[in-house]
Formats: sequence, structure tokens, C-alpha cells
Amino acid sequence: SDAYLLPCRGLSNPLVKIIPLIIGIVVLLGVGLFLASRFFGGSPTSPGTQVGTQNSGQSGDSAGGTTGATPGSGTTGQAITLEYWGLWEPAEVMEAVLKDFEAENPGVQVRFTKQSHRDYRERLQTAIASGNGPDLFRFHASWSTMLKNELAPVPSSTYSSAEFQSTFYPVAFKQLQVDGQIVGIPLMYDGLGLYYNTKMFETAGVEVPTTWVELRNAAKKLTLSSGTTIERGGVALGSAKNVEHFSDVIAFLMLQNGADLRKPNSPEARDAISFYTNFLRTDRVWSETLPSSSVAFAREDVAMMFAPSWRAHEIIAMNPDLEFAIAPLPKLAGEQIAWANYWAEGVNNKNSNKEVAWKLLKYLSSKEVQMKLYSEQSKVRPFGELYSRADLADELADSKYAASYLLEAPYAQGWFLSSNTFDKGVNDQLIKYYEDAITASVQGKSMEQVLQTLELGTTQVLRQYNATGVN
Repeated sequence: SDAYLLPCRGLSNPLVKIIPLIIGIVVLLGVGLFLASRFFGGSPTSPGTQVGTQNSGQSGDSAGGTTGATPGSGTTGQAITLEYWGLWEPAEVMEAVLKDFEAENPGVQVRFTKQSHRDYRERLQTAIASGNGPDLFRFHASWSTMLKNELAPVPSSTYSSAEFQSTFYPVAFKQLQVDGQIVGIPLMYDGLGLYYNTKMFETAGVEVPTTWVELRNAAKKLTLSSGTTIERGGVALGSAKNVEHFSDVIAFLMLQNGADLRKPNSPEARDAISFYTNFLRTDRVWSETLPSSSVAFAREDVAMMFAPSWRAHEIIAMNPDLEFAIAPLPKLAGEQIAWANYWAEGVNNKNSNKEVAWKLLKYLSSKEVQMKLYSEQSKVRPFGELYSRADLADELADSKYAASYLLEAPYAQGWFLSSNTFDKGVNDQLIKYYEDAITASVQGKSMEQVLQTLELGTTQVLRQYNATGVN
């Protein structure tokens, strides 16, 4: 046995010199293969739409995907998954247009998740701060200041300033800016319109009002009372209790009257608030005992109300046989002012997929895709979201529900009194102050004290959200 072992211990044996060389070559090959696999990545996954419909939170993998090949470059790389948080659209509406985008961009997947509006703004900011936020997301246009740190600027290669202004309405260019940089792309538009019951108007022989004077007169003629009880209101105005979009109406009236929304303790603001509450206090064409404005309108308990276009879907669902249309807002002294309340899409400023995310938003905001998206939306409800592109306004010129909004969109203004954003932030907090002011005014409290309190609250909220300089 010793004779067998000795040759292996001897330094003169040639195998002793060869074995370390073989081991070294094997190790080098292994290291080389490992580094190559890490550098070039695995095989791209096959593209396909992953459309989520969860009501809250983020589904599936963490947002962000993996940076790999530039879509369409032909370079082998790891697939990119874009996490897209939506709000109002069901999954089936987005599926068709997102599949088309994926087909045009091999290696890119888009996972759309319909979020719940409850706590949405807070959940969005928390997710982005933790590094698990979506690549792109829907946000209200009035949130630009609140989401200053989360929103990536729109690159000029996606939309230059001039192209953006020529494509979308002026209010979008004004609201979707932070520190002089555009931070969002609108895929829809909405505002405030005058809903009216066409049958009631015909029966009473009343013309559709175009001014506030005409509206007051029409409301008085259309109101039905029994003693002190209002059985049918002429118009749902005057209260903050059961007028669902009272804050939009108040903001619109104040702007029409030349008030500075940042400083409501002024004669212009006082007159606008008094004018609003007089529909309840003196004209008595509305009552706080009636249902909420949209329910009252659907039940034919009121002849007119003010609301965004999306309320029409609820009205039709509540009363499919109701005969109604939507007219432009009443004018004051011939000045053209309207009110905008709409949503936009933004890109997460803290992830690495910005280039592909902006490419998707450029695609979604194109003329052809917006028309296709509207068609898909119209399959699940009476009509789609109103076009955000000014060059598509004529497509809805004959719509009794949409035309008036787009007719006024070129001169619409927006601010922080936008209803139904559910932001628990600048909008909701300001609206609460206005709710208290209107209630106090209806109760006959001193307007001087009401306006002082309102301005103090407004100043505090605007400072809290760094929005004191936003017009």
C-alpha cells in the first residue's frame, strides 16, 4: 500500500503539475459563465397584458420592473413590466389599447390596476416613498403641487411646451406644472355643466337659460310648492348640505365675479357666496329637505342642477327614461369663464422606467388611441371620458351630454375647490371651510365674520400644501 501512495506524494510526478492547471481553467470558465449570465440577463419573457382589477393596494410583483433593452431597439435584454395605477376605468376598457402598445413594443408588459379612490392619494405617496410605487399613475390636476416630489417632468422628447399647448386645453398647461415644468399628461377632460329636464322645460314653456338672470327666472317658474314645502325644486343651489358639487359652483361664481380664490375675504367673494345662498334663502327654489342633487334630479324632484359629465351615467342608471340634456354654464356680464375638474397621468419620479412610461403616455394621448379608448369606454357605459385633445372636440359636437363641456374647455379654469377628488388634502380641506361658510351664511351669521374665518382657513391650508402662489 505504501508503494501505491508514494508516487502521489512525490513532487517529480507530472500529474501534480497538470492537475492545478486543469482546476484553474475550470474555475475561470465557471466565473466567466456566471458573469456573462449576470451581464446579459435571462431570456425575455413573452409580452402580454396583465390587467388587474383590485380595489386597493398593489397587486403582484413590486413596481418598477427591470431596466433592460430599449423597446423596439432589437437588443436582447430583460423584459420591462410597467405598473400602471388607474382609478375609474375597469380592466376591460384598458386591455385593448394596452395590448396594442405591447405588440408595438416587444419586451414590454403593462400591468394596469384599477385602484379604489379611498385613501388613494396617501397610498400613492406612501408607495412611491417606499420604493414600491407604480411606474405611472392617475392623479387629479389640482394635486400637482401636493405631488411635487413624486411627479417626473415630461421630457421635451415626449411633449415640448409648444406641442403640449397646441394639443391640450390651456387649463391643462396651467395646472399640470410644477416650478415651470410640465408634470402630467391628461387623457380626459371634465368640468361643470347645467343639467336640465327637457320635458319640464317644454311643459312650462321655459327656454334653456344662458345667463344667471335667466336661470333665476327659470328656476322660479319651475319650482312647485305646497305652502312652505318645496315639492319640486327649480335648481339645486344654495346649500352645502345636499348640493353635491357646491364647491365647484362657488369657485365658478367667484371667478366670474372677479374674486381672488386665495383671498376670499373680499366684496367679490361676499357677493358670490350671497348670490349662491339666496337660491335657498330668498328665492326658495331649493330645500335642504330634498334628496342630494343628483338623486333629486333623477327622481324629477328638481328641474336643474350643476355637475360634471360623469354624473350623467349615474342619472341614466337611476332613471333610464329620464329626458334631460346638459347646457353650457350661465354667463355673467358676457365674460367667458368655465370651470374644469379633471384627471391626468403622471410618471413616478423615483423609478428607472421613465422613458418607457412616457412612451406609453405619448401613445395613450395620441388622437387615434384616445378615439379607440373612448369607443371601448362607450361599450360599458353610455359614453366615454371626454377627450383631452382640443383637436377631437368636434367628434362630440353633437352629443347632448358632452358637447357643452368641450365647447367651454378652451376658456375653463381650475383650482383647489374641485369636488370628488377624495384627496383628504388641499381640496377636501378647503371645501370643508367653504361648507362651514355657506352653512353659516344660510343661518344668517355675520358675513364679515364668515369671510374672516374663511380666509384664515384658506391661508392655512394653502401654506400647509405650499400652494400660496398657485392661481
